[in-house]
Amino acid sequence: MADKKMSDTIRNTSAVNLKYSAELLNLGREYVRAFSSALTDGRTDPEPEEVRRPPLLLAGKAGETANAAFAITNPGTMKGTVTLAVAGDFSDTKVTVEPERLSFDDGTDEVVVRILAQIGRKAVAGQDYSGTVMFPEMDFRVTDFVVRKLPSK
Repeated sequence: MADKKMSDTIRNTSAVNLKYSAELLNLGREYVRAFSSALTDGRTDPEPEEVRRPPLLLAGKAGETANAAFAITNPGTMKGTVTLAVAGDFSDTKVTVEPERLSFDDGTDEVVVRILAQIGRKAVAGQDYSGTVMFPEMDFRVTDFVVRKLPSK
């Protein structure tokens, strides 16, 4: 019974954090657009620059699955299906994303993506392994993350 309550609490807390992060990202994007428009005196908006998010931290002990999530918002101009890929050197830690493919043909405007890291036994405790989630078809970096193995005790 206590495990179910703890699981529900973690799930609810994660949902709140994801919603907060998505709203914060949207607010930041709107600020950048307004600031850019003010600088160009209302002229045609320049091409949007790549927005750098702070790296997500995935931490866990050997054998555990660490995870983090972020939202991808479709600005309305992206149509079609894209693939997400993970790049980086993670020692013997296996890192994947869910979902691996995103489709924006159906009017989807936001998708939550999870990064999952199965912490390897050979990874060095306390060492950070940097990685990137990207759209390889467009050579576009979506977000950065860090995988960290925690000490056993």
